[in-house]
Amino acid sequence: MNISNLIEIKKSDAVIATIDDGPNQPRVVYRMAGSDCILIEYGDITLDLNLRVRIYLLEEAINSMQIEGIMELTPGLCSVLIQYDGLKLKMNRLIEILKLIEKNLPNLEEVEIPSRRVHLPIALHDRWSDEAVQKYMGSIRKSGPYLPDNIEFVAKANGLSGADEVIRYFLSTEYLVIGLGDVYLGAPCAVPLDPRYRMVVPKYNPARTWTAEGTVGLGGAFLCIYPMESPGGYQLVGRTLPIWNTWQTNKAFKEAPWLLRFFDKIKFEQVSEDELIEIREKVRLNQYSFNIEEDTFKIKDYNKFLDSIKDESESFRDKRERALKNAIIGY
Repeated sequence: MNISNLIEIKKSDAVIATIDDGPNQPRVVYRMAGSDCILIEYGDITLDLNLRVRIYLLEEAINSMQIEGIMELTPGLCSVLIQYDGLKLKMNRLIEILKLIEKNLPNLEEVEIPSRRVHLPIALHDRWSDEAVQKYMGSIRKSGPYLPDNIEFVAKANGLSGADEVIRYFLSTEYLVIGLGDVYLGAPCAVPLDPRYRMVVPKYNPARTWTAEGTVGLGGAFLCIYPMESPGGYQLVGRTLPIWNTWQTNKAFKEAPWLLRFFDKIKFEQVSEDELIEIREKVRLNQYSFNIEEDTFKIKDYNKFLDSIKDESESFRDKRERALKNAIIGY
């Protein structure tokens, strides 16, 4: 007997509640996500750091209230997943609390978020990335738009002249950490703060089976650092320092085994491969002090900056979109 003939199956968006958009208020959708989670989605699916700041404020409010039954918060760019214990906190009650918090969130433009500037050395267009590409070509895919050189593909996908211009763009902006554990072990999901240098590129198809620890890659509009040897799909541009320290032997890892925090600004500084090897050895021997500066992030100031470079940003975006159509032929 086919049980599907006896049961009427209806598609559901799992929407529990919504808040309409309005002045200083993006649309909010509350969805059931499995048996013990609620997914909160803000606005449209777009790269808008105003939404990420709002999620930060929501997290701060929830944590300060110490609500019994809330187990974990997992923030993204424009959404946050809340895991809760249904035996201690009923879903309807949780929704009531979340909507009340939303109603009373402070004005985003008045917010000043702790934001460290983390300086990281990086060897670009490096031999370790090339090794990963060669292994990939020898075992998974022999040819493709992003082979044999990921950085040259990044150039084509963004309408740039070649590897040198990609490197110049890469080093011309800081990268804001908006997510952690993007793959595992505190790996950052970071976005270029200056949209004039925001290179966008599709990931591997299919993925690699090996990537060196410390490799830096681009995927979509985002940057990731691989905290361990692993599979992966980001386009590889360079290699930096370890960002995971299991035993927390370096003072930069005092608070957690992962180096980076939400809203950290990563500033890459180019070094040679030999210099990187030397620095990485100092890290291994616990003889290296990470260069980290205390700072803040103000969305009001950032929005003013975006307004001041609007024409340049739109010009590069249009150029990038035209280039991408040709770059992905044969993907």
